[in-house]
Amino acid sequence: MAGAEKETGPASAGLRLLAGAIAICAPAPAFAGAWIAPKNGQEIWSNVAGKRDGLNYYETSGYLEAPLGEHNALVISPWIEQSYTDGSDGWRIEATAALKHTILRTEHTAMAVQAGALWVSGPPQHCSEGGAELRWLGGVNLPHRTFVNLEAASRTLTGGCTDQRMDLTLGAHAGHHWLALAQVYADGPRYSDETIKAQLSLVRLGDNGRGIQIGFRDRIDGGAPEPALVIGFWSEPGRAQRRRD
Repeated sequence: MAGAEKETGPASAGLRLLAGAIAICAPAPAFAGAWIAPKNGQEIWSNVAGKRDGLNYYETSGYLEAPLGEHNALVISPWIEQSYTDGSDGWRIEATAALKHTILRTEHTAMAVQAGALWVSGPPQHCSEGGAELRWLGGVNLPHRTFVNLEAASRTLTGGCTDQRMDLTLGAHAGHHWLALAQVYADGPRYSDETIKAQLSLVRLGDNGRGIQIGFRDRIDGGAPEPALVIGFWSEPGRAQRRRD
């Protein structure tokens, strides 16, 4: 992510669970990815507790998507980590605010582009905290209520610090309320080592638009293990607002 840290930055695709089923046989809405989120919007908060270099670290990240019509959505993704393994003051924060636009949508496939502003704390000395992110997203609904979503992003801070990412999600619905996810996150910052992490998780989706996710994440690139527990909370803000009204 911006900056010269060795550990993988926010795995926001871990939040980008795939939403938008456009066919009856497709996955039920559950995460955005290449599709536009349901009309009620999508909000996912993920909490991670893990070990790195023998010390504990903690992450909290959010994925908030608000549809702006049939083909566009506003996406906001904050992320914060508390860790004392990199010699810093222990805190790293970043956020993106972007517009997502679908450029292709068929019965079983979706493709979108997403562009927006990026802010990170503690960038390398020759770069500023502000920058931009450009992301490509592609998703396919497969037989037996399964799907795949692939995302590739390029991030640049003012001053020339760059970061490339690729996120892959494989998902399968088991009945109406269960979703199994296998995800891989690759982060290739220009000024540090590339890291690759994998995550396996299970999501329980309720009829009220809320869900809870539990999973396990670790590095798979041959580096020092970074085992972590993941717990996420999903909701559709628009549905909750209508209930209050």
